[in-house]
Amino acid sequence: MKNKIENNFQNEILNALNKLKLKRVKNIYITSNLKNIGRIELLKKKKLDIIFKSLKKIMGNNYSIFSPAASMNLCNTSEIFDQKNTPSHKMGPLAEYLRKKKNSYRSLHPFWSISCIGKNKNLLKNVSSHAYGAGSAWSVMLELDTMQVNIGINPEHAVTLVHHVETVVGVPYRYNKEFYHPIKIKSKIFKKKFYLSVRFKKYEIKKRLFLNKHFFDRMKKNKKLNYYKNLNGLEIWTFKMRDFYNVALSFFIKDIYTYLEKPMDIDLDI
Repeated sequence: MKNKIENNFQNEILNALNKLKLKRVKNIYITSNLKNIGRIELLKKKKLDIIFKSLKKIMGNNYSIFSPAASMNLCNTSEIFDQKNTPSHKMGPLAEYLRKKKNSYRSLHPFWSISCIGKNKNLLKNVSSHAYGAGSAWSVMLELDTMQVNIGINPEHAVTLVHHVETVVGVPYRYNKEFYHPIKIKSKIFKKKFYLSVRFKKYEIKKRLFLNKHFFDRMKKNKKLNYYKNLNGLEIWTFKMRDFYNVALSFFIKDIYTYLEKPMDIDLDI
């Protein structure tokens, strides 16, 4: 019975990944909320194993799987960021599973890091100290024509790439903040400067109520967003990160406040 459940779950995942055009895709960035598969009578570790093995099988040789490893809970603290052992914060069990894989590499940023397992993981060793800026892990994934995969979470609610676009465009409601944060690499502890694009606190800045919906409405119209839902309610979305970048960029160029509920009257001292 147990083997049957495992086989059925793996077949469901493989079928979904096939329908979502992931066959032979070599670079993916995956984010997830797995609550919809909680009722499947398998141990969590077994489900994660099956998802990982299914991804490797569908992608073939020379794959690279990127995933979020952020620890924003360390922001504005003096808590040491251990590149190898600090857990991600609220990134979900699949992200932690991938981060902790033996051959995984995590980019060096105490607040917004990315982990990768596979061929291109070493590209994360020389990224910018700015979480979202040019030369960051987001730039790396864009250069690789990476496909984003959202399991169980609508991309309208999970597309951190938009902050890379905001940073590149230079939106006026954010600024680059410098942090001098303690980090640990292997057995060595030292402090290093890191940068993060943050919103001005002194202004009433409200994000759009529906956040990224207008971007993904355009993606759907352009047939750049793939979606699959099986009979058990498992939902998966996929899209090329470069397609989202181009769509979002066009919105920001037309209206630099496109991510906000309304334009802000910001008077900055020069």
